[in-house]
Amino acid sequence: MTHNFTLFLLNKVSAQNYMSESEYENVVYSLEILLINIFKSIQIYSVALILGVLFETFIMNLAYALLRIHAGGWHAKSSINCSLFGLVVFVGIPLIFQKFEFALNFYWLLLLSGIILAFVALYAPADTEKNPLVSVSERKRKKILSLLSVLVISAFSLFFAGPQIATLLVTGLLIETLLIHPLFYKLIKRRYKNYENYQNQP
Repeated sequence: MTHNFTLFLLNKVSAQNYMSESEYENVVYSLEILLINIFKSIQIYSVALILGVLFETFIMNLAYALLRIHAGGWHAKSSINCSLFGLVVFVGIPLIFQKFEFALNFYWLLLLSGIILAFVALYAPADTEKNPLVSVSERKRKKILSLLSVLVISAFSLFFAGPQIATLLVTGLLIETLLIHPLFYKLIKRRYKNYENYQNQP
């Protein structure tokens, strides 16, 4: 449904007349991802509001999204799976944290931040079959920005945020880090380093 709506919007503005076939495919993919994220966010934040964890969901999702912009990673194959993942992770985890008043201490936050930084240095950015990161320079740029995102968010969590907010921020980073790990790709039987199937571009 989202794909058809994306094509409808682009046809309305005759987008295909102003770009090459590859450019059009990239625009279709990017717009479709944007629309999916908008619809998914409405669902997630509506449920979070009803369950009383709207702020907690936002904080955790914020850290996740700021890293994911650059680090990439796994995408669900269907909107339903994507929505279920979002609800379980971004509403379920904050709800559990709230119910048990769970918060990590400084040393656990520091340890997890170090692990996240190491994984991001090793594995970011991760691509998908539909959106392979063919360009070497783009992969380097995204890796640097991913590392900077982790450093900034981790530093804020460790030295400026309270324990509850810091726990949510680091958890958001950890979730995204797991989604770029090659072991996760292997477990769900998805192809990793898809750019290797293409000739590298500058």
